[in-house]
Amino acid sequence: MGLGLLLVERPVPAAVHQPLDPAESVRSILAVPDSQLDYARAKLAFDRIIDTSFNADATFAEVERLATHATALAGAGANDAAKLAAVRRVIYTSGAWNGNRPFSYDLADPLGQNVRNKLLSTYLATRRGNCVSMPILFLLVGERMGLNLSLSTAPIHVFVRYTDPAGREMNLETTSGGHPARTLWYRQQMPMSDRAVASGLYLRTLTRREAVALMATTVMDFLMGERRYQEAIEVGEIILQHNPRDALTMVHVGSADAELMRTEFVERYPDPALIPPAMRARYAMLAQRNRQMFQAAEALGWEEPRN
Repeated sequence: MGLGLLLVERPVPAAVHQPLDPAESVRSILAVPDSQLDYARAKLAFDRIIDTSFNADATFAEVERLATHATALAGAGANDAAKLAAVRRVIYTSGAWNGNRPFSYDLADPLGQNVRNKLLSTYLATRRGNCVSMPILFLLVGERMGLNLSLSTAPIHVFVRYTDPAGREMNLETTSGGHPARTLWYRQQMPMSDRAVASGLYLRTLTRREAVALMATTVMDFLMGERRYQEAIEVGEIILQHNPRDALTMVHVGSADAELMRTEFVERYPDPALIPPAMRARYAMLAQRNRQMFQAAEALGWEEPRN
């Protein structure tokens, strides 16, 4: 049986910086009670693991500034509809609120294959985003206005889920102006099985903890691209503790196991019988977890993307 493996494109090398311990950083961010989980500060902390050189305070201040402008545009006593319209305006419409530089979809890298394009600081600087950075900025600005927002997912896609005061949910597609999008549209544009929907893998409103854990997947993307596979596994296992239905993280953990098997064993010992006895337990553990991760993802309805 071949090793399950999903390749992640290697990102552009970063400037030299003092690295943080990824697993310890992610663990500490997610260790606090739900009531203390702050989307903005969590996102900036995760981004800082990838690039410690960016100014987190300035990035946070820019989010606050956009929220302040949106609040003013919505007006005193604004209802949710007015607040949502104001968030859309400060992000997507040219004006003093965004320095006459509105935000738009980055058609050159729509999936954020370059991991640094998923960083909030990159999005704020370039005004070009993807299906990770765009929903997160909308979420951060809207939440600061008192809107009940979270994240949801489709295959290789993240979007915003709004819940109104009556408990009704609405999808908001931030790569297209932050406007409402029907669930059927997602199923047509990004085919997914009924099992994947029923299991909660896709199209489910994530809890605050699950949404923060989803933000941490960018750290795992970065580590996979850097070929730091053991660290990627450690981060992935923490993510799964807080979002156990994250099949893509399962796949990345399984892929990292496959890479470790290749570099530590396959390239050195073409025949598994040649593996020294003292090393066979690790080989068996990596092989078992590789299978388990892909099997668990497939049980949730995950399917490998088709070209």
